[in-house]
Amino acid sequence: MKKLADFELPYVSLRSAGMENCKVGLRKWYMDPSLDSMLMDCTAAVDLIHMQALQDIEQEWAKPTQAQRQKLEALQKEDNQTKFLELSQEVRHYGYLQLDPCTCDYPEPGCGAVLSVGNDEISCCITLPDNQTQEIIFQMSRVKCWKVTFLGTLLDVDGPQRTLNQNLELRFQYSEDSHWQWFVIYTKQAFLLSSCLKKMISEKTVKLAAENPEMQIEVPEQGKSKKCHIQQSQKDSSRFPPRKSKIEIAKADCVFGTIKEEDL
Repeated sequence: MKKLADFELPYVSLRSAGMENCKVGLRKWYMDPSLDSMLMDCTAAVDLIHMQALQDIEQEWAKPTQAQRQKLEALQKEDNQTKFLELSQEVRHYGYLQLDPCTCDYPEPGCGAVLSVGNDEISCCITLPDNQTQEIIFQMSRVKCWKVTFLGTLLDVDGPQRTLNQNLELRFQYSEDSHWQWFVIYTKQAFLLSSCLKKMISEKTVKLAAENPEMQIEVPEQGKSKKCHIQQSQKDSSRFPPRKSKIEIAKADCVFGTIKEEDL
């Protein structure tokens, strides 16, 4: 599974993949499940989100309890999509993106892992050498940085079909017990994982900006770059920094202030 880039044509990418049973899927592209509430007034959006929720539960990406599953099945029979999605918000890993099985270096190198990404966290279900499983959750507020590295090319042979896959790793620096550690994940979906991490940080920053009334945006004067610069100051290394600035509009850019009543 990969995310289509903005420049890709879905049909062309599908044909050029050269793989059987390869399909183009339509999914929402935000990692914060609470953003569903902004789309509840749109019937088409509700239909798509409802279809994705059903599929995620069927594929066991979302993991409802037995009681939640029974309530969801009852709401599905009633065809009550709104109530279904409201209850889905309480389901573990609802709205998360689950990646293909991969390997990691924690708690020791070569451990198998299944990653679920969403709601400002990376959830790792790790298979230990003794075949026991351990779930570890990495909060994005404690991730300092990450990078993707290309390690080479691997030839996957599945019967007559041969596929060249990129051998990639994503490593991120994480604060644990007051010191920073590097965790390494070996996955061919490293770029997709990186996109998910960037999306979560972007959504968190927007949410903090909306909650912070002191946020300010500086509009540059004429003749300078037209980019808006947002000043940030980090108060706590384990949290995303609040934004502080004020809106300043250059006098030369303020045309309406010079219009008088007789000019109309």
